[in-house]
Amino acid sequence: MGKYGKGLGKEFALAVLQGEVPEVFNTEELRRFIKKRGWNPPETYVNVLLANSASTTHSKNYPNYFKSIGDGQYMLSDEIQSLL
Repeated sequence: MGKYGKGLGKEFALAVLQGEVPEVFNTEELRRFIKKRGWNPPETYVNVLLANSASTTHSKNYPNYFKSIGDGQYMLSDEIQSLL
């Protein structure tokens, strides 16, 4: 298991699916989730995780767990079930 369970993005997506996190979320929700888990990732990583995981062109290292719905808000991507 990695530093952040199965990976921070994957763990956060699972928390959304399980109802631990609201269906529409932002970076502040991600920070609350991280704090609750007792993890301490670099702030630079936290700041870009949702955006990078929502981008289809950013990197092959970031599965598209999330999709942007504007104004810094995100929700789970349509293909989330196949990614987990």
